[in-house]
Amino acid sequence: MEIGPLIKLHRIKQNMTQEDLAAGIVSESYLSKIENQKTDASPEVIALLCERLGIQLNAENEDMIKEKAEEWFNLLYVTQSREEQDARFKELEELFQNSNSDYEILFEIHKIRYYLVSNQDGKTKDQIEKLSNLEYSFDSKQNFFWNKYLGNYYQINEDDNIKALHFYEIAESLIKGIELTESDIADIYYTLAVTHTKLINNLKSMEYANKALEVFRQNYNFVRCAQCHILLGISYRRMHMVDMAIKQYNMAKHLGEITENSEVVQLSNHNLGYLHSTLGESNEAIKYLEQAYEMGSNITATQFNTIISLIKEYYNSERLEEAKSILEKNYHLVEELPAHSKKTFKLELDVYKYAIYNEYNQLEHTIINEFLPYLAGKSDYANIVNYANMIGEHFEKQKKYKNAAHYYKMASSNYQKLLKF
Repeated sequence: MEIGPLIKLHRIKQNMTQEDLAAGIVSESYLSKIENQKTDASPEVIALLCERLGIQLNAENEDMIKEKAEEWFNLLYVTQSREEQDARFKELEELFQNSNSDYEILFEIHKIRYYLVSNQDGKTKDQIEKLSNLEYSFDSKQNFFWNKYLGNYYQINEDDNIKALHFYEIAESLIKGIELTESDIADIYYTLAVTHTKLINNLKSMEYANKALEVFRQNYNFVRCAQCHILLGISYRRMHMVDMAIKQYNMAKHLGEITENSEVVQLSNHNLGYLHSTLGESNEAIKYLEQAYEMGSNITATQFNTIISLIKEYYNSERLEEAKSILEKNYHLVEELPAHSKKTFKLELDVYKYAIYNEYNQLEHTIINEFLPYLAGKSDYANIVNYANMIGEHFEKQKKYKNAAHYYKMASSNYQKLLKF
């Protein structure tokens, strides 16, 4: 057990300064050397520091702690196990309070993932700030998960895929030098595939999705296989290989059905609906989007993507009463989403609300002064194209041709940026 980082971890967790901990035991400078692993302190000094921190060095149950910790780490990737995640988390918290272990720092790093998946944004940020003081002392395995979860944080909470990719690539570079499970390796490949998908790096996305798929297939992890097929389908769709895209989505849907995973089936239907929408096949698009919508029982980003897509398709097909019905049923539910995903969906719902109810002044203000600047700040070129075209068409119908031309030009220039990825 590396005692220096463990002492520093507990000091930080208890909001103690080095002066508080060192007083009457050692000098602050000597404590700093202990924490930074620059000296080996005597057992007597270590015992006094641990006593002040209220911790005991007891590794007798290390194997049991390792087993329970690894089980909890794996649970963090199973979306249907939130209650079990919470229960195991509390159990491990108590274990580490009564017995310190080499796994404690790894447990603290995995808390980042736990707080992310349970939408505890404030705790996620606080945990990262606490652990950043320990980063230099992490071993290679700790560094792998630290960088992986920093990538998760920037992708989910900050919506910064460029920065997320940077940390994921650091994690990937550490794979060869450490002992990881096949699932851990496959998951970083999958995560890289997701990030490249968001950055519209289609070939890179396919490369990593296939790497992940190979491992998940060997381990008969059909749900994760399905997730890879969906990513492959998105890349094929963008490359205009429609038949291949449909094949990938249907494979994902089949795997979702045989594993009774409604989230996978819902996502497959959503993507099939979106594909048919891009082909101008409105009836087929609505069929799949309605199936996806009806399957969504929880207020999630996936469900809201489907809600927005269905409203768009009804609106574009001039089925305004159906668009109104979906909008009115779900408009208030956007407030239940996590803060990091709420703004985009709220703006999209507002745009379609004003368009459906012919509130043209509000429509123009929302798209021009709020939504387009917000999308530009995120470099979301795809949605800039969509909404610049939408407001361009609106102005064209109003016979405001100069305004229409301006936004059509904006859509065209952002489409060119999209092609460069």
